[in-house]
Amino acid sequence: MRSIAIVGGKLQGFEVAYLAKKAGMNVVLIDRNNNPLIKNMVDDFYCFDVIRNPEYLIDISGMVEGIIPVNEDLDTIEFLKSIKNELECPILFDFDAYHVSRDKKRSKEYFRSIDVPTPLDNPTVPPFFVKPPCQSSSMGTFIIYDNEGLEGLNPSMLAEEYLPGDVISLEVVGDGINFAVIKETKVHVDDTYDCHMITPIGHYPAFRDISHKLAKNLNLRGIMDIEAIDGIGGLKVIEIDARFPSQTPTVVYHSTGINLVELLFDAFSGGVQELERVFGNNHCIFEHLTPEGGKLVPIGEHMISQGSDYSEIYISEGLEIFECKGKKNIFTLISWGCSKDEMIINRQKGLDIVSEYLGFDKQEV
Repeated sequence: MRSIAIVGGKLQGFEVAYLAKKAGMNVVLIDRNNNPLIKNMVDDFYCFDVIRNPEYLIDISGMVEGIIPVNEDLDTIEFLKSIKNELECPILFDFDAYHVSRDKKRSKEYFRSIDVPTPLDNPTVPPFFVKPPCQSSSMGTFIIYDNEGLEGLNPSMLAEEYLPGDVISLEVVGDGINFAVIKETKVHVDDTYDCHMITPIGHYPAFRDISHKLAKNLNLRGIMDIEAIDGIGGLKVIEIDARFPSQTPTVVYHSTGINLVELLFDAFSGGVQELERVFGNNHCIFEHLTPEGGKLVPIGEHMISQGSDYSEIYISEGLEIFECKGKKNIFTLISWGCSKDEMIINRQKGLDIVSEYLGFDKQEV
């Protein structure tokens, strides 16, 4: 059985552990927190700080076939880069691409250098979409609706033109030479721009071409997520993240059968094959719900990181349910089927199960 170690036990760690299990892998978790969120999702757990105890990591590297950093602590990432040649297995991560992607200002300079469309910086006309330079996804973002709102804004913040439209996503896995663009998905966001649902979308050649271009010009050896706004102004890339993403890989898996953890291993061994198009055979919905006022309502993914335990409570063909325990209990429903009707039936079953679990009246899809 192939074994994999992950450094970090929150949302990205959940995603890798989930897909690794689907591939029949043994999962080893390393986290300095003695009670990590996904402790019940893995086979073995080692509690230590890799920076303070690198010898433990070196020992573990002899027991696994690969290590994936699934955290965004810069000190940890930089330390892993410094020690990678002392390990007995590869770190499945592109440190150079991450250096570009983690800084939104640096990544936007990269977009412009290769003529990739992106929202205008420092527009003169509101509304303005404001985001911190180095936070993941929608963390810390907000909209300013007038020029007065820019007064006193921290100069490190990035102010862009606000572009209404769908948020769409693509993953690319590269081996440094070949770059496999996987499956297009839609990121459903709430009023705070936090993601509460992911669904697959149809073939989008222009987005695929842009994503391939972004990976190729970085000589990507690892995985990268590209997010864009698809609106009336055309397709514009808003960010890249050269690390394993959360949520979208599960939808890719259930809609196409492609396992991004397995593909990431290929990038560091036999190589990957480029894909002109990926066909999705299944319909799929990945969503987070929380009880409120006697019913289930959508909630963004970032609340899960504040939980104390994230575990599977139900599984059947076409439906999986996870519960995140914490100040606010959150349920993740993954529903899929060969047809839209089959998926809807499975999703309704999931809503019924959770409603009964909570003592609520059943609610319709």
